[in-house]
Amino acid sequence: MANGKVLITGACEFVGFRTLIQTLKAGYVVLAAVTCQEKADLIRSAPSIKQLNPGPSLSFVTIPNLASDNALTDAVKGDIQYIVHAASPEVNLSIPADEYDNKIIHPTVKSTRNVLSAAMQNPHVKRVVMTSSESAVIPYTEEYVLASFTTFTGDSPIPDVKPPYKTAFAARSAAESKALSASNAFLAKHKPHFTVVGLLPATTLGDDELANTPEDLLKGGNLQALRHLRGDKVKINVPSHTVHVDDVAKANVLSLDTQKVPETQDLILASGGITGSAWYRGKEIAKKSYANAVQKGWLSLDGDQPVNPVHVDSKKTLEVLGLKPAGFEKQIKDLLDQYVALKANEDKP
Repeated sequence: MANGKVLITGACEFVGFRTLIQTLKAGYVVLAAVTCQEKADLIRSAPSIKQLNPGPSLSFVTIPNLASDNALTDAVKGDIQYIVHAASPEVNLSIPADEYDNKIIHPTVKSTRNVLSAAMQNPHVKRVVMTSSESAVIPYTEEYVLASFTTFTGDSPIPDVKPPYKTAFAARSAAESKALSASNAFLAKHKPHFTVVGLLPATTLGDDELANTPEDLLKGGNLQALRHLRGDKVKINVPSHTVHVDDVAKANVLSLDTQKVPETQDLILASGGITGSAWYRGKEIAKKSYANAVQKGWLSLDGDQPVNPVHVDSKKTLEVLGLKPAGFEKQIKDLLDQYVALKANEDKP
């Protein structure tokens, strides 16, 4: 018997697709929200979906814009018991600064409110999981340098980061903070019949099954990992913590369990202990395990990625969910295995 029906937003995105796979494996029925029919077809054609052969346990709903008014109202009707809001605006360095509000901040905050408003209208909804980011509670200055070196947890105060934002990633950090604040305000005002778990993962790395070219991997956390391993001398600091995409997906699914996680709370998720991952090891791993790719020029040992030594304590999250996250080496190797394979395929005559 199925565990219940889950609506997953962002089902065709990096974290959302992996969450879709884990949710089906856990025995739930899934309604996957996609922006268009082509995205549904892409998911259906994925090898992992074909292997699972979910049949009627997987269906789709098309929502072109999650930030439009009442975008999720119809999707959340009926027998939906759970929602995982894993969708997020795509962030890349090509977004001009004057578009940060329109393309990053507004859709992040509005879609969060839309999910909660739609859930309020369905008495069957038990739990909403909001997949956010550790940056929702870690403050940044406009230089994208940490303003505090305290130890951050899911209970840390939410910063109010003001513009201007130096990069699109800094704008995304502000968006996550504003969305988390909006969620808390909604809960305080409406006191809903469901509980909400805010999952705050660190920079998320790993392979992406839906990527077909090397360029498809150059977004989100994977972009931050790959830039310096392709030879870029990056000037923007990144927080030291990372987490494997599989662990984020598993955490999303485990957070649906209202017995395991019985109340509304925010859970920060990272690997590597308090001090995080040793990003410099990326080049060591490339040199040792991908020497041929370095020789071909697909990878480089000449890049640089400055890191801020953030202190993050995710012990509570790991204990509550019963997770043992994969380490930085597996995160990087899973990403580089796919990147190198796609580069090799690109080079075929």
